[in-house]
Amino acid sequence: LTLIRVRPGRLLTWCQKQTQGYRGVDVTNLTSSWRNGLALCALIHRQRPELIDFDSLNEEDVAGNNQLAFDVAEREFGIQPVTTGKEMASEAEPDKLLMVLYLSKFYEAFRNSPLNNNGQPQFSLCRRETQTGQ
Repeated sequence: LTLIRVRPGRLLTWCQKQTQGYRGVDVTNLTSSWRNGLALCALIHRQRPELIDFDSLNEEDVAGNNQLAFDVAEREFGIQPVTTGKEMASEAEPDKLLMVLYLSKFYEAFRNSPLNNNGQPQFSLCRRETQTGQ
């Protein structure tokens, strides 16, 4: 098991950039901002939009959103879940240590992605359907 060491502040900034512009997603921390599952789904959708139909998600379906994200992340990226959708729904907020560990795995998987643009903010999130160069 390799663990990438990334400071929580840097991880938070990266997560904010990756999820910027998504409906119902406002990442201000590494705990309660992730509870309803939309931020996790946005993080995956940002990199692989074909894996999650983000527009169909209901922010009230906390267990379902989280379980979808956990299942897709495990199947597509080999990222093992640290909890279950039901557990996320039953807690007031997720455990910070678990979330830092889990989100660090996304950081490691996606940080060198061309979509990451070397960590620079992306301003095209609101126009995801627009293709350039065609």
